[in-house]
Formats: sequence, structure tokens, C-alpha cells
Amino acid sequence: MGKTDKKKENMALMSMRISAEDKELIEEKARKTGLTTSEYMRRCALGRKLPCYGDTGLLREYSMQLGKIGSNLNQIAKHLNGGGDFCSVYYEVKEAVRELLDLKFKILPALEDVACGKKRRRKSGKDGES
Repeated sequence: MGKTDKKKENMALMSMRISAEDKELIEEKARKTGLTTSEYMRRCALGRKLPCYGDTGLLREYSMQLGKIGSNLNQIAKHLNGGGDFCSVYYEVKEAVRELLDLKFKILPALEDVACGKKRRRKSGKDGES
């Protein structure tokens, strides 16, 4: 008996009733992840990891922006720890906090979109940045 025959021997057939709309949605999500419908449903039901199929480039971009903000904050901390005057860096701190808040409201929906497989359109801001 071959390896595939033994594997099939251990398999059980399972069926369920779902609406035509739900069937289409499940099949579409399975296609987007590159999995068969059966494998997709097994992974979902058993809480196993699914392949990511959203726009991860947007998250990489936000990660780079967070790195730049972190670098700026480190420079400010170095200045202050060296006895520098807070008033001289107040506006830089205020700008860094504003950038962090802006990113917070961009990252959360982007994370949700990656999990749900949606593509977000990048909006150009000032200086051509997203």
C-alpha cells in the first residue's frame, strides 16, 4: 500500500450545509490564500495559521516610518540626557507625538485589511509620502 493510500485510509469525509453566498465567500477566501477550500476550512476550524494575502507593503511602509520616529525620539532623549534644554526640542517632541498618533490610525485598519485580504489605496500626503 502506497503512502497516499495510507493517508486516504485515515481521512474521514465531512459535509455541512451552508448558503450559496457563504460558499462563494469561503471559496473566494480560499483562492486568495492559495489553499484548497478543504484546507482553508480545516485551518479556520482548527485555529491554524492562514497565509497572509493582504497588502503587506503598506505595513512595511508604516514600520519604516515608526523607525524614523523612534530615531528622532532617541536623538531628543540624547539631547535631554546630555543636559539640553527641553524648550529647544519641544516642537520636535510635539511633531513626533503627532506623527505617532497619525500612524496609529493608519496601522490599525491596515492590520485588519491584511487579515481580511483587502487592498488599501495609498493616499499621497505632503512630500509624496503616504
